[in-house]
Amino acid sequence: MQTSGVSLILDLFDCRSPALANEGILEQLFVDALQFAGFDAIDHLSHRFPNQGTTFVYILNQSHATLHLFPASGFVSVDVYSCGKPEAVRPALEIIRGYLTQKLIARSVQAQIIVRGE
Repeated sequence: MQTSGVSLILDLFDCRSPALANEGILEQLFVDALQFAGFDAIDHLSHRFPNQGTTFVYILNQSHATLHLFPASGFVSVDVYSCGKPEAVRPALEIIRGYLTQKLIARSVQAQIIVRGE
């Protein structure tokens, strides 16, 4: 079977950015990260969970991306899946990881890039 795509699972802990207090700014940072990495968002939605944070879901030309904010703890969870060959997709996912880590001022980061469908 040929590889069908690559996933980035990114957990950002103890984020100190003021953007966490403003969902509009946080969402724009997420969109900027996707665009800088070369992804094209074609649709999106968000949902606020009472006392549990907010989730942003983006449908991409390449597949999909999600961000979930847990504001009380400063934790941000990101998942990005892109169709394509690992060697082509991995650099874009690394851009997202680096951009969000820096902009959200994460004190600790756990990131996994997983080749899917092999």
